[in-house]
Amino acid sequence: MPSSDAQRLQNCRPGASAGQIESCDEEASRLANARTQTTMLSDGWRLVKTRDTTSNAEIVSVMHVADISKSDINLAGLSLRCGQDGLQAVLILLQPLPRASRPSVVMKAEAKTFEVEAAVVQGGEALLLPGLESKLANGAWQAAGELSVEIAASPSPIQGVIPIRGLAGALRSLPPNCLTK
Repeated sequence: MPSSDAQRLQNCRPGASAGQIESCDEEASRLANARTQTTMLSDGWRLVKTRDTTSNAEIVSVMHVADISKSDINLAGLSLRCGQDGLQAVLILLQPLPRASRPSVVMKAEAKTFEVEAAVVQGGEALLLPGLESKLANGAWQAAGELSVEIAASPSPIQGVIPIRGLAGALRSLPPNCLTK
């Protein structure tokens, strides 16, 4: 972060005045928007490009929000992002899970079921789903309309539905090397 950004955020700490908090919120929002570029794709998908604050590398992902009429409030959506080893599938949560937990996640699309032990990442607000990326990128799941999700979280499970219609087109928006690693 450039020093001018650091100076503007230096008073952003617990115990700040109401005016300082409002100023901090506005500055943090401005900085986040400056590092993120979002493009709407078809069928509700979004292509998101973000700059990593530590390495300044570009992070590219396609995302879809959960169907709020069919989902618990804690399930925000699905992100398919380009990682160091290729495509990664990540469920985004609104309430963090304990970092040490390894919740079981069951996903269903049409008659196909996939179960995996998820890794809790990003401060507990995301679940990395090893193996799901290949089902979504290469499988018959691309023809499905929605993905039902059940996370064995404690104290109560998190359930929901994420529309995945248009997945094939969304994946074509990612860099080609992301899908071939």
